[in-house]
Order: sequence, then C-alpha cells, then structure tokens
Amino acid sequence: MTSADLSANIKKHPIGVGCGLVAVACGVLLYLHSGDIALSQAENEARTAEANKMITNVRNSANLAEQVTEMQALSKELESRLMRAGQLAVNLQYFYKLEAENEIKLVDVRQGGVNRSGKMQYATVSFSLTVTGSFPQLVNFLNRLQAGRHFCRVNSATFNKSDGDADAAGGMTLALNLDILGQP
Repeated sequence: MTSADLSANIKKHPIGVGCGLVAVACGVLLYLHSGDIALSQAENEARTAEANKMITNVRNSANLAEQVTEMQALSKELESRLMRAGQLAVNLQYFYKLEAENEIKLVDVRQGGVNRSGKMQYATVSFSLTVTGSFPQLVNFLNRLQAGRHFCRVNSATFNKSDGDADAAGGMTLALNLDILGQP
C-alpha cells in the first residue's frame, strides 16, 4: 500500500480514521495513568471512611445536649457518694450511724490507708471493723453497708460465735475488711 492509497482511504473514511486515532490516544493515556488507579482507589476509600465517620458523628450528636446534662447529673451523684479519706471523723460517723440503725455493737473500726492506682482521680479507703450482734442483725448490717451511701467492696468477712456471756443468746462476731471508693 502506497502513501497515495493510504491518503485516499483516509479521505474516503474520515470518521472511522478519526475514531481509530481517538481510541489509540485513549489507550495510550490509559496505559500511562494505570499506575494512578491504585492510588486513586486508596484516596477514594479514605474519603469514604471520613464521610461515614462524619455522618455517624452528625447522627450521634442529635441528643448531645440531653446526654451532656444527664452525664453531669450522674457525675454529681457519683461525687456525692465518694468518701473523703482525710475526713476521719465523718468517715467513722458513717459506721456509727449504721450501728445505730441495725442495733448491733461496733466493737472496733479502723481506717486504713488510701490506695490510689495510676492516674485515676479516685482512690479506695480501707477499713477494718468488728461488730457483734445476732446473725440476722449482722446480715442486715452487711446489706445496708453494700446498698449504703458509699460504694463499698467487702474484701473479707469472717463470722464467729461470740465468746462472752452477755452475747450467749445467739450472739455472733463479724470481722470485715473492706474498701470504700473515695478521694484522697
């Protein structure tokens, strides 16, 4: 095929030749930009993830004001239930009040150390106490201690029958080691 024949075919089929040249040009461009496809997909996935995160944040912020108010109220309630480690007289008064409510005898109560772990603002205040009374009274005392004003964890409890003659009518002794959530 000579150049004259080629020129005649181009003049005879200009649209087909033009489409062929455009197809070749698109193929070359696709080949040259094929390395950018993976990068574009990664960018698309990152933007999609960010958009989904924003949509979730907008959806979750619908009741944000009410939730903040509720959390502040719960925080105030928690703060009111904490025991202050430095207020020894107030802390001991708590146990004397439980003694009066449960008709038991508080033989010994001692505040131990304050255990603070890590960077937490809360600590545990240790106590060891010994009380005497009947078994139902002691169980009631334990229930009131657990459901009381302060957050309490009983580490150990030992029930023993009382040795004294005054407590001979079914008297028992309860020795407790417990921690109460508080602030140092």
